[in-house]
Amino acid sequence: MNFSKKIILFSLVLMNSFLLVSCDDDDDDVNPIKSREIKFEVTGNFSGRMDATFITASGGGTNETISALPWTKSLTYSNTVQSTGITVGGGGGTPGQTIIVKVFAGGNMVSQTPGTANSAGIVVVASPSYIF
Repeated sequence: MNFSKKIILFSLVLMNSFLLVSCDDDDDDVNPIKSREIKFEVTGNFSGRMDATFITASGGGTNETISALPWTKSLTYSNTVQSTGITVGGGGGTPGQTIIVKVFAGGNMVSQTPGTANSAGIVVVASPSYIF
């Protein structure tokens, strides 16, 4: 497994660990949109190789290579899935290049997370978890 995939996988596991620890059953929903139709979108000018790691529609995890920007992935999640999120990482870019990771639920943007390639040309961006 290459370096960027390890970073992405670690970020996704860490993101879901925080979700499991911080969940409660309160009715204090800060996100009233509960659509199970999710679209991930990655835009920017990053020119290196990139991979996306995200929760699948059935609740598993998967990696997908991003061959060009902009990139989108649309999924309709089953009722058994409690949350989703995406981590995008890449290497071989130029320092200062950027990506923006957006998450849409039911056509409405629920998060937007930017990232900038470091001095080694590596960028890693994790979206906040979206809880259904």
